[in-house]
Amino acid sequence: MLLVFLLLSSAGGILSAGFAAPFVGAASAITNASAQLFEELPSDFEIQEPSEVSVIKASDGTQIAEFYAENRIVVPLSDISVNMQNAIVAVEDQRFYQHKGVDPTGMMRALVSNTQSDSRQGGSTLTQQYVRNVLVEAGLKEDDPAAIQEATESTIPRKLREVKYSLTLEQKYSKQQILEGYLNIAPFSPSTYGVEASAQHYFSHSAKEMTVPEAALMAGVTNAPSAFDPVAYPEYAKKRMDWVLSKMLEEKFITQEQHDEGVATQIADMLNVKPEQAAGCGAAGNAAYFCSYVVNEILNSDIYGKEVSDRRQLLVRGGLTITSTLDLGKQQAAQQAIESVIPTDDPSEAKTTVASVEPGSGRIIAMAQNTAFGSPDETHPQATQVVFAADAKHGGSASESGSSGFQPGSTFKAFILAQWYQEGRSGYTTLNTRPRQFSASSWNISCAPELADSWAPQNVNSSLDGSHSVVSATQQSINVGYAEMLNMMDVCAVTDLAAKMGITTNDGSPLEPRPSIVLGSQEVPPLNMAAAFATFAASGTYCRPIAIDSITDTNGTEMAVPSADCSQAMTEEAANKTANTLTSTTQAPRGTAKDAAFGRPIAGKTGTTDNNDNVWFVGFTPELSTATWVGHSDGYWPLNNQVIGGRMYGTIYGSDLAVPIWRNYMSAALEGAPVQSFPPADLGGGGGSSPSSSGGSGGSGGSGSGSSSNNEG
Repeated sequence: MLLVFLLLSSAGGILSAGFAAPFVGAASAITNASAQLFEELPSDFEIQEPSEVSVIKASDGTQIAEFYAENRIVVPLSDISVNMQNAIVAVEDQRFYQHKGVDPTGMMRALVSNTQSDSRQGGSTLTQQYVRNVLVEAGLKEDDPAAIQEATESTIPRKLREVKYSLTLEQKYSKQQILEGYLNIAPFSPSTYGVEASAQHYFSHSAKEMTVPEAALMAGVTNAPSAFDPVAYPEYAKKRMDWVLSKMLEEKFITQEQHDEGVATQIADMLNVKPEQAAGCGAAGNAAYFCSYVVNEILNSDIYGKEVSDRRQLLVRGGLTITSTLDLGKQQAAQQAIESVIPTDDPSEAKTTVASVEPGSGRIIAMAQNTAFGSPDETHPQATQVVFAADAKHGGSASESGSSGFQPGSTFKAFILAQWYQEGRSGYTTLNTRPRQFSASSWNISCAPELADSWAPQNVNSSLDGSHSVVSATQQSINVGYAEMLNMMDVCAVTDLAAKMGITTNDGSPLEPRPSIVLGSQEVPPLNMAAAFATFAASGTYCRPIAIDSITDTNGTEMAVPSADCSQAMTEEAANKTANTLTSTTQAPRGTAKDAAFGRPIAGKTGTTDNNDNVWFVGFTPELSTATWVGHSDGYWPLNNQVIGGRMYGTIYGSDLAVPIWRNYMSAALEGAPVQSFPPADLGGGGGSSPSSSGGSGGSGGSGSGSSSNNEG
């Protein structure tokens, strides 16, 4: 205890070189007894795995983003060059293999040197330095500033605790394990931690391949990573490197010839600096918004921690490998389809997004939009981090009403059609499509009767007035016809069915069962629409959108991932009837989406909202469902009468902007894939054929306009 006190007191400069000298001769005997310096050693010191980089990968394994608090790659000692192991021992702790965690000889040497010159030498062993790094890392992981300060403050109690922990560590772990831990946790450049990430940064190769000069350079840097950074200060780094080489020669780790060769080696000849990849979704290119969705999926799931702060720490420190559902080829096709119609930062400020999911699994295949990810600047004045396709929990925007997404217009008619068939009704029922007023008393709203109101919807033009079948009303998106269909059913049944397919408010409750829901007056995220329409392609099976296929932790252990929770939302028969009826919208000459055709069976629904401020097309094939939205992200105002994407438009409908983007994407995404057809369905229950039975796959789009009285598809 007297020795420890005297050695620690040297930090305050209270000992002279002459007073310290008698202790040097006794150091050897004291070293052998160092484990008995304290009667009781602490049992609460446990080494945690150091923070590592987490990565998000596309479904094919290609890395798209990484996240870290400290840029570190942990490797075993066998993957670290012996040159590097020797260099760090030579410069930091020459008696590493002799002492038992605390080195009185080294402390005395530092004490004498520090009292006889202006330079300062540390008396801490590698084990002590490792303990200090471990304690700091634990404080960082727990987001505990007090613990970090306690691990680094210049006090005798802190040093005493460090000594006791070091003695404990040496009893529990081998020298090789301690050296491995130190080489993986300490900083070896201003921006990287551990020798592997630092070797990759400075030399563009692994730590296992490090030469003697490279090892000497990096071992010298760790003493003061910013001051000795060879990129910023090559002269200082070279002097430090040469000093490390001399220490390696002194300890007989290298020969004189190796020393001389190392000294003759210039910094510029060694460096092959690999730029550090920025952390976060901003580095994910056109997959940045999908990346943001993945991050929010993790932060919102209690699978990954009780509190959001715990989940964030796991992401930036846990060394996770997150394999996502993203198809890079289809993602690129989605971005190109968007740019071909409304380029990024288009002067019109019109925004668009494409969200694509796989029917029957819920896997998100692509998610793109025409903005740069980040904050607005001179280069990208319309940049944003808002994910247009997603709900508020996954990075989307939320309106003052608490909903997220955009008004879907007549795309919502698909859910009325689905409930129609769910109740066993016929697609050939004749509807009165003449504009008229529906009285409040005529509506059946069992779950909220107070929402019943008189309503007089209008058609987009008078040519649609008269009598039409359900199939015809769908094909031409006839507002009054669909109002009559809803008037014949319980409005709550429609909103309940839509909720089963993910069309809800932000809190998961059904949309308000108002009559005007026929025309899509309540906001819905595009991704949710793509997943809902996928239910029709999957014969009634709805799957919640998922973005993650698998996650492994730093040890390669599989972790749980959010489930798609697939369920049978509607009967197979009703779903197949809905899908077949929706093929009529893509068939010429009357289909509102006839221009969507690209040579294979497709189905879907266009949508245009009040004042033509939001336009949509949600369409699907048996293997892929995609929603395309165009509008303004920060409010509702008309898209009409302006130049968008270099083209002048008059009155804009879903067929004008959303359909071409959808077609360009889907045709590229499915290029070369086998052509699949929808299951045949009897729409009338009395022998009538379905619209797609003849192989029709057309598409275009006369559309309509309006508000709660005049929306169209």
